[in-house]
Amino acid sequence: MVSQRIIEKIFVVCSLLFFSGAGSYFIAPANHLYLLVQIVANIIQIVTILLIGIRWKKIVPFVIKEKLLWILVGLTVASTLWSELPFMAALFHDHGPGAGVIPFIRVTLFGVYFAASYGLKEQMQLLTWTFGAAVLLSIVVALGLPHYGVTGSMVFLEEDARHAGAWRGLYTHKNLFGIIMVLSAMVFRLVHIHHNRWIAWTGFILSIALILLSTSKTALILLLTFLCLLPLYKALRWNYNLAVPFFIALILIGGGMATLFLENAATILGALGRDLTFTGRTDIWSGVVNKIWERPWLGYGYHTFWLSVTDGTIDVWSPTINRFMILPHAHNGFLDLSLDIGLLGLFLFMFSYVKVSLQAIQYLRLNQSSEGILPLAYLLFMVQFNLSEPSLMREDIYWILYVSLTLSLQNFNSLVKHHTSYRRQAETQVTATIR
Repeated sequence: MVSQRIIEKIFVVCSLLFFSGAGSYFIAPANHLYLLVQIVANIIQIVTILLIGIRWKKIVPFVIKEKLLWILVGLTVASTLWSELPFMAALFHDHGPGAGVIPFIRVTLFGVYFAASYGLKEQMQLLTWTFGAAVLLSIVVALGLPHYGVTGSMVFLEEDARHAGAWRGLYTHKNLFGIIMVLSAMVFRLVHIHHNRWIAWTGFILSIALILLSTSKTALILLLTFLCLLPLYKALRWNYNLAVPFFIALILIGGGMATLFLENAATILGALGRDLTFTGRTDIWSGVVNKIWERPWLGYGYHTFWLSVTDGTIDVWSPTINRFMILPHAHNGFLDLSLDIGLLGLFLFMFSYVKVSLQAIQYLRLNQSSEGILPLAYLLFMVQFNLSEPSLMREDIYWILYVSLTLSLQNFNSLVKHHTSYRRQAETQVTATIR
């Protein structure tokens, strides 16, 4: 008989896969399966609330320490009060089944449940199941149902023809698929699977193969960055006498390479299929920055700005932006966050991010296994891909993982400090007794 704990883990894996965007072909409101996707999202929300309710005595003390995160979430919820949309539309609107404040609360609660119910090591093991399923099912869909799994099998948009042949697996776009596969490669490379290292290496190799098949340049750069940074993560464990000179030398070398890149930017970007405008992104960013300064402190309300652009309420266009372009976001997570909850929200998030990153470094130094690297590696990955994609404080797996890491690292470091303080107190008492 399957135990309750196994059933719960299956629920977690399926939920994480859902929030990663798997099967997101069906998320468009015009699709006849859109209602089914909404039902699945609501079932996950109800089950999560029930599980939190059953364990509230354990969960409340676990989460209450992390005040900064809840101030940030509170600001997001409060943004419905100054949103351009009507109150109910701001809570939950038709910009997809996962858009609006209610879906944001849903994934935040799931992150709380995930962190409170599973330790960091167990969370990482569950992520291997999740991404293992994403890898295998993406291969099955791409080979068995190329209409869904391969871009351009049926051409509806100009972009479909331009990227014909690029794999997208379970996901709507090759870039989304590629980024998920980068996260999959990171997990399989770092998480230790007891007595089955061949599973980890197989998952890692398949993830890389799928990144290449996606033809996503963004995903490829993220993967190469992760692989290049692996030795640097390990260097953080060195004695400070060795680590400080090493990182000073690294900064000097990095500065030289940055200068070289700037001098040859056009050539390098051209080789990657990009230009100095990052395929028109800088034109969009310029127009968005001007709009941010019109409402700098609190923004336009969560998930409001681009809906208002679509219906003509807000004009973000400039002479350099094609008015016939479909702009669902700014192609930059930091700019979109500033549009949603203002520079105040951006400052709170960055403050939270720095705090969590420092805790991740401490965790890395205390946990000598490869798994100790994953929290810090994920945090750097999250910031890097948000430079060109919008996924800061969104209703997806990335925010779930940020919430769970924030809470887990906070409690891990609290336990370490408590243990250290208790040990020192005991040593002092022993010394006093001897004297």
